[in-house]
Amino acid sequence: MLPIVKNISIIERCNILFRNEAFRKFDLSGYQYSYLIEICRNPGISQEQLTKNMHIDKSNVARGLTSLAEKDYVTRLTNPSDNRYILLYPTEKAMEIYGQLREIIKRERAFLMEGFSEEEENQLVALLEKLKDRALLLKEWGEGL
Repeated sequence: MLPIVKNISIIERCNILFRNEAFRKFDLSGYQYSYLIEICRNPGISQEQLTKNMHIDKSNVARGLTSLAEKDYVTRLTNPSDNRYILLYPTEKAMEIYGQLREIIKRERAFLMEGFSEEEENQLVALLEKLKDRALLLKEWGEGL
């Protein structure tokens, strides 16, 4: 049996490969779509809040957002009340594909959860949430070293 982290890593890599292929027609990578989904759900979210929500390094988010802006999926505006914050808005182009992106993710989850009972799926989600919370604490603990 593989260690927990190794299993999670394999699952994530397979998901990214699937998403890279599924989102190719939109000129999006497996990670860019996640930024775009979050921005479509929360128009006007700050770049800082997006970074916190996604638990991704600021520089990686900045590069991803630059690419999304170049592809006309995201508009970045300076917050008029505080110039230190960049606010993110989906473009019309992003909103046009938002439903399709969500459908791809829905199909991906359905495929992965095939053969699981509803109870097993709920248990898995609850256990993963618990593990995620511990991982976030580990990250904070590691920052203090």
